Amino acid sequence: MKMTRYLPTIISLAAALLLSACSGSLFVSEELTPAKPVHTAPLNGVEAKKAAFFASLKPIVVQENLRIAALRKELFTLRQVVHPDARQLKRIRQVAMQYKVNPTSHPDGAFWETLLSRVDEVPLEMALVQAANESAWGQSRFAREGNNYYGQWCYQKGCGLVPNQRAEGASHEVRRFASMEASVRAYMQNINTTAAYAEFRSIRHSLRVQSRPLDAESLAYGLRAYSERGMSYVHTIQSMIRSNRELIANS
Repeated sequence: MKMTRYLPTIISLAAALLLSACSGSLFVSEELTPAKPVHTAPLNGVEAKKAAFFASLKPIVVQENLRIAALRKELFTLRQVVHPDARQLKRIRQVAMQYKVNPTSHPDGAFWETLLSRVDEVPLEMALVQAANESAWGQSRFAREGNNYYGQWCYQKGCGLVPNQRAEGASHEVRRFASMEASVRAYMQNINTTAAYAEFRSIRHSLRVQSRPLDAESLAYGLRAYSERGMSYVHTIQSMIRSNRELIANS
């Protein structure tokens, strides 16, 4: 049999084989070549524990912020109503009372500014590192036995856990929560309503007016009243935000 008629095909086949050999693969298309795995340095023991803590708490903080964001959006819609009906006024009063703003039958500009300065999110990074700081990365007695990740107190006998080092004559307890979710919600409610954190809300409102993101490090300046350590506490939280930013993002 004459081979002339098959010569072009044979030449093409040989060329393909040669090219495959040079590239290190044989008849494997680029589309079917498996992607090379990205090798990252494994986390050490401490980092792994931190990552696990963030991973457990992060979705809860995100979900609570989403709930607040939805409520804030609802309030913006209600604010646009020139003559709210009885049902709408009832809803406005309900939220106002929840966020400790004096309700009114005729919401004005000052009322809305105060309410919307309170119904707002708490930066994820700040919420997570405060929980880490206050609960010793989830290992404190209050976190383990009472789901209290933010060191919140209560003042009725039996409402929480009695601190071992409570000063003589003191009556406070460390509040007990049914779940991590309840602890996070109470923390955000505290930040958003208590007079001690008015500075935090003022900074946050200023960022909103300027259409800037809610930067956790900037907002940490509003936490001076969260601890007796004052600015030293603020600097600790800011440092923790910086040093754990990558872990939080990847958790």
